[in-house]
Amino acid sequence: MKLKEIVEVLNAKIFTPDTYDGEKEVKYACGSDMMSDALMLLRTAPDRFFEHGVLLTGLVTKQSIRTAEMLDFEVVILVRGKTPNDNVYDAAQESGIIVIGTEDSMFTASGKLYANGVLGKAE
Repeated sequence: MKLKEIVEVLNAKIFTPDTYDGEKEVKYACGSDMMSDALMLLRTAPDRFFEHGVLLTGLVTKQSIRTAEMLDFEVVILVRGKTPNDNVYDAAQESGIIVIGTEDSMFTASGKLYANGVLGKAE
């Protein structure tokens, strides 16, 4: 699924237009508000999971951007209508990470992605 399709499906707002690439291919997703849980993916994720994956979170801090950067996620999807502040925006820009946001809950956003062919790490 292309990122522009995800933006459409989630009715998402693009917070980092300078790094946004609508043609980016997304095959996987991970959702977590606990960055320590997200970091545990390193142990068991399949090859290229992070390169073609997105991180869904309601945690709108520099920590979420730094975690995405450490995991090589290029896209962070903020859920529950969260909006990044300047510190988060600057960290994303500095890291080249695309940040988009949706009003959907993490559960609903994950379900919409899954219904459109985006898989979790176990599939």
